[in-house]
Amino acid sequence: MVNRFSPFDLGTAFSIDVAILEQRYEQLMTVCHPDRFAAAPAFEQRAAAKRAADINEAFNVLKKPVSRAGHLLQLAGVDLPALERQPAAPEFLFGQIMLREKVQEFGDLNPDDAAELTSEIEDGYVSTQAKFATHYEAGDIAAASAAWVEFHFQQKLSDGLARARS
Repeated sequence: MVNRFSPFDLGTAFSIDVAILEQRYEQLMTVCHPDRFAAAPAFEQRAAAKRAADINEAFNVLKKPVSRAGHLLQLAGVDLPALERQPAAPEFLFGQIMLREKVQEFGDLNPDDAAELTSEIEDGYVSTQAKFATHYEAGDIAAASAAWVEFHFQQKLSDGLARARS
């Protein structure tokens, strides 16, 4: 498993400074962008294109909290595709279903109800993100994995809310 933190000289941790990540991304892309190698031999062009693609992929994984959390679990030996198929607690899933139904009706909600729904979804996301971080930083990979399953569901719910709001 490739450690996506390495190109950016970041510690392997959930809590990172995204501004530093973005700054280092820009620095790396300035140095290794394939356009800088346009006059170079073909093998150098391919190597630069591969390096730029790897940096782009690493950046895209690390800039999003859910994908960064998933990557940390993979580095800890967790089979993420198998984890994605595991169900969350029934009460959590029921709550997610209820929220999804409200999101589907978002355009019909009055402004106060829309704001309340948005706040509820955002608060749940932040709470689960904190729960993941706490378990991961304590070295409890099993609990962090369970929190990631919920975090993953909440990311999808947040994405659905963003689409409904636009």
